[in-house]
Amino acid sequence: MRGQRSAESATEGEELSITIIGPERPDPVLPQLLKRDGIRGPVALISAGWRQDEARDEPLRAALGLTVHNLGIYKAFQEVERHAPDLARAYTKKQAELQKLRLGYHDAIVAGLSGCMKLYSNKRDLECPWFKQAVAHLRDVDALWLKEADRLHQGFEEEVHPFRHRLVRAEISRMADILRGCEAVLIAGGHVGVLRNRMFFFGLERVLHRQKIYAWSGGAMVLCERILLYHDFTPYGVGTAEVLDRGMGLVPDVWLLAHARQRLNMANHDALAVMTARLGPQRVIGVENGAILVGSNCESRGRAESAFEFQKDGTVRDLGSGDAART
Repeated sequence: MRGQRSAESATEGEELSITIIGPERPDPVLPQLLKRDGIRGPVALISAGWRQDEARDEPLRAALGLTVHNLGIYKAFQEVERHAPDLARAYTKKQAELQKLRLGYHDAIVAGLSGCMKLYSNKRDLECPWFKQAVAHLRDVDALWLKEADRLHQGFEEEVHPFRHRLVRAEISRMADILRGCEAVLIAGGHVGVLRNRMFFFGLERVLHRQKIYAWSGGAMVLCERILLYHDFTPYGVGTAEVLDRGMGLVPDVWLLAHARQRLNMANHDALAVMTARLGPQRVIGVENGAILVGSNCESRGRAESAFEFQKDGTVRDLGSGDAART
C-alpha cells in the first residue's frame, strides 16, 4: 500500500541515497560519517521515536557541529490531538481496531510457530515438505495481518481525509519547507512503532525518496518494506516475533534487525533458522553499533561483525568490512 507506493516513486525521481547505521551507542559513527561524506548542513532530524524526549537533541547537535532542524513530528501530532479532537478520535479508534486485530494475529502466529519449530527441530530439513508448508502458513498469517492493517489504514484515509485537514496540511507544509532547505535527513531510533505511525500520519513516506538519508536503529527499520518486532529476553520469557506494519518501502527486499545480538538468542540456531525461513526470500540483516550499510544492496563499510546476515541454518555471515568505515 503506502509503503509500496513510496518505493515505486523512488525509482521515478533522483537516485535514492540511503545509509543505514547501527545503534549509535556506545561509540557513535554518525559525526565522522557525515564529515567523510562532505555533509556540511543544515540537516533535518526525525526523532519522533524518542517521544516526549523528541526535542532533547542537544548532545546530537553538539556531536555533529552542524545546523540541525528537528522536524518535531511527535509534537506536531500532539498539536493535532489538542486542536483537532474529531480527527484525533478517529485516529485513536482506528488504532484500537488495529490492536484488536493484532490479538488474533498474535494467537495465530504463536500456534503456527509452535508447529513449525517442532517440525524443524525433529529433522532440521529445510526441504521437508511439511516444514515448507508450515513456513508457508506463517507467511500467509503475516500477509493476512498486513492486508487487514492496510484495510484499516485505507478506510481511515478515505473516511476522514486527514491530509485535507488544515492543521495537518500546515504541518506537512512546514516540514516540506524544512526538508527543501536541508542537505540530508537523519532518522533516529527509539520506539519504532511511534516513529513509524507519526511519519505515516504526516505522509513523510511520500517525500523521503527525494532526500539523502542517514538512519539508525528503529529509524533504519522504518525504511524497510515491513517492520519486524522481536525480543527473546522479555520479563515474561521468550517473545514472539511479529510484523508491526508496513514501513516506508525505501530499502526493498531486506529485513533490518537492530540490536539483534541483544534481543535474539543467537545460540538458538533452530529458532533463527525458522525465523529466516519465515522472512525469506528477503535478506535478514542484523545491525549493531559500528555498522554502516550503504545503498539498496546494503554494502557494508562498517566495523567487522557489526553487520551480519542470517543464513538458512540459523547461523550468521559477517558483512563487516573490517575497515571501521575510516571513522
